[in-house]
Amino acid sequence: MKALVYHGPSEIAWEEHLKPILRDSGDAIVRMLKTTICGTDLHILRGDVPTCTAGRVLGHEGVGVIELGAYDRFSRAAETGALKVIIET
Repeated sequence: MKALVYHGPSEIAWEEHLKPILRDSGDAIVRMLKTTICGTDLHILRGDVPTCTAGRVLGHEGVGVIELGAYDRFSRAAETGALKVIIET
């Protein structure tokens, strides 16, 4: 899969990444249909977020389809939904 990866202030690149895996009982894998960057990502790109180091995948807001994961009464496989998450790598 492709990911937009931060490498330092004003340095980003589209890179190939391994498909994610489920690690915890609350995890889900979502096939993204549309994604975007937000204000936080723009601050990261300027170098204003010192805790964000090289290798961070940007673009944590979007719309996707749940493919695999922990389902509860609010979600199930093949359901479409909006995402707003920060993924730690």
